[in-house]
Amino acid sequence: MIRQAVLEYDHADDALERLDELIDGRRAHVLRGQNGFDVVKRVLPAITAYPTSLFGGECTDAEVERLRLKNVDVLIAIGGGKLVDTAKLVAYRQGVPLIVIPTLASNCAAFTPLSVIYDEQGAYVRYDVFRVVIERVIVDARVVTDSPYDYFRAGVIDTVAKFYEARYLSGDSSPDAGVNTGLALAEQCGRLVELDLSESSFTAYGPETRFAVDHILAVGGAVGGFGDAGTRVAVAHAVHNALSRFESTHPFLHGDKVGFGLLVQERLRGSSDAPYLEAWLARIGAPTSLETLGLVPADIPQLVDAVRVETELQRSPVTLDIDYLKIIFENLVFSVYK
Repeated sequence: MIRQAVLEYDHADDALERLDELIDGRRAHVLRGQNGFDVVKRVLPAITAYPTSLFGGECTDAEVERLRLKNVDVLIAIGGGKLVDTAKLVAYRQGVPLIVIPTLASNCAAFTPLSVIYDEQGAYVRYDVFRVVIERVIVDARVVTDSPYDYFRAGVIDTVAKFYEARYLSGDSSPDAGVNTGLALAEQCGRLVELDLSESSFTAYGPETRFAVDHILAVGGAVGGFGDAGTRVAVAHAVHNALSRFESTHPFLHGDKVGFGLLVQERLRGSSDAPYLEAWLARIGAPTSLETLGLVPADIPQLVDAVRVETELQRSPVTLDIDYLKIIFENLVFSVYK
């Protein structure tokens, strides 16, 4: 099934200037985070005219239940991925459309018809797919360039992983039109490794950075929207979800943990790209060992079992070799093996 949630995507130097026209007199309510809202407020002071609710920090069932809004025609989400995922569920359950203003270029939450649910401690629980209407994703360059570079870096990793996960699930092509389109979009995501995505390039916010931001926020989300289970998540995200059960990994960004999972996935499939990905991740400062993530050899049995559970929940078409997975983790304790 092809699922897309977004009606319009506006990435421009003045994208926020068109927000009032979009709202068009409707009763709007803002769900905002702790940090990025101040940047949006500086760019568009009129945003303070709308009533706001402060996001609690995790996309949990309890947080969604807490945010029961009254007299609202449209919800505006201003923040990062977990906030956006929460806002999508709130909008869906209350039957109102959503406008998303990302304050970080770190993931594709703004473009997907699903939400990733965590528990109160930040451990992954599940993801829910539902019919949400996102009227517009507003990507204002003035906001994105004021965001931390590390989130952008992690977003690039997460987006590159979409290529490898889609290929892991469906190969190079598919007779299914939706999956084949997802594979084509995923291939574009994989090409981000070829760009200059350094911190100085991000600060300059030239064409390559804008290209990367569009893939992180929009194109990456469309991969799963077209291909559904045939292109959405595979071992890389299963490893991410398994790692989230360990408290030592909570300070690491989503994309960093997905990147480590990508190393595991590509070794499982015997990919010749594994050494190339290792070097690329090391070069951009992403974790490439369990030690860096705060895990020790004694954690490996629990980690292996958690990955097994996650791939079963994903209903992966590829059988997981548990014994080989254990060996891979053992070799990734201190440094990536060659």
